[in-house]
Amino acid sequence: MSRFTIPLTARIFLAISATALLVVAIMAVMIAISMRDGFSRYLLEGEINRFDDLTVALADLHAEDPAAWDQFHDEPQQWRDFVGRNFRPVGAPPRTEDPTDASTTRPTGRRVDPLQLTQRLYLLDANGGVVVAGANPGSASAERPIYAGDSQTVIGTLGLTTPQNAVAGTDAFFIRGQYTSLILASLIAFALSLAAALIFARGVLAPIKALEAGARTLAKGNYVVRIPTTRTDELGDLIGHYNALAQSLEAAEAAERQWISNTSHELQTPLAILRAEIEAVQDGVRQPDARTLGEMHGAVMRLSQLVQDLKALSYSRETPLITNTSPSDLAGIAQEAMNSMAGRALQRGLKLRCVIDGPLIADCDPNRIRQVIDNLLENALRYTSPSGNVIITGGKADGRVTMTIDDTAPAPPPDTLPHLFERFYRAEKSRARAEGGSGLGLAICDAIVQAHGGTITAELSPMGGLRVAFSLPEKGFPVV
Repeated sequence: MSRFTIPLTARIFLAISATALLVVAIMAVMIAISMRDGFSRYLLEGEINRFDDLTVALADLHAEDPAAWDQFHDEPQQWRDFVGRNFRPVGAPPRTEDPTDASTTRPTGRRVDPLQLTQRLYLLDANGGVVVAGANPGSASAERPIYAGDSQTVIGTLGLTTPQNAVAGTDAFFIRGQYTSLILASLIAFALSLAAALIFARGVLAPIKALEAGARTLAKGNYVVRIPTTRTDELGDLIGHYNALAQSLEAAEAAERQWISNTSHELQTPLAILRAEIEAVQDGVRQPDARTLGEMHGAVMRLSQLVQDLKALSYSRETPLITNTSPSDLAGIAQEAMNSMAGRALQRGLKLRCVIDGPLIADCDPNRIRQVIDNLLENALRYTSPSGNVIITGGKADGRVTMTIDDTAPAPPPDTLPHLFERFYRAEKSRARAEGGSGLGLAICDAIVQAHGGTITAELSPMGGLRVAFSLPEKGFPVV
């Protein structure tokens, strides 16, 4: 039974939506709290400004007797009576006062009990000491200073706290309206966040789905498909890497087909020769004499050399070619290679020379470097016209050791030079298959030199033939 999985689009959408909902909810709560407290303080500031008469009366009382405020601390009723006599809302008409009554009679005849105010009012002296404490203080308060007469000398502070459970109907209506607007704005913001989350999720998932489809295509062995994109972000880079991978796989597949085709073709030639010779002997057309056996032996040797070269190239792709590095003299290796081929060069009428001043020491695998020089000399001896010259030169520069093999005419066509290190490639006109060789010698040289961290190039020689040069790091090449 397969487990239920949530699509990636839904996961991204839910993650962004949940985050947006949390952010909107937190902001709404904080704004609501700030709005409520701010509105309370706004109301308090409005209320405290209505106590002009009371502050004037307190200032006058203090001017008559600085110790007169102490009666309010000792007898709370005196404070309530005093507030009742001196409280009048701003803009209200003059009232009739009864000094012995603890209430105020307005012109409308309705009596207002100031007890609710006295529960919220408090009085501080000039030093901040409590003269009258509110009987039921709220969560917030507003204060106004009490000045001595017309001077700026503060003789006390009158404060007013918020009522605990007393909100006017109009105030409650205003708060409810603000909360309603806030909730509506939060819902709109959340809806816009949902829409943005959906668009973003689809925008992100579109290239990912394209990559998923492309990966399935690659897994089926189809390397031709490319994913078009105009993105310049990381997803665009990822699509670019995918296209590069598909192109590399396509090129590798083509190279593999070409490799198999070339290999079978190269194997077919000596096998066909060998088969023809054997059948000719079996049919009695030819006698198994020294000439016939020599031709058969030559075909077997060419076949054996081809197999060895194929093995070397395959080995270079699967395991390291370099197994043993040590400081070696490339000049000495080159001289040994030339000495071993001196006899063949003499038979072809070629002159071999090694022009190297002093030793050329480099960290390398001497056996592999000898193989490179042997292949290059073999290539020069095979394709250089009789009475020609082959010269080896070398030197050091910028921490690298360079060795160059030049030969005389004929030279390969210039347009073939970039392809000389490809497997089974031959410049057919001047260096044809009939001259011998497996067509893998230069490819093996390229693999060995690259395994040493070096480079190898081919160009036309000033001597009229081909120049092949390779360079190796002088020191410090690690064995991988």
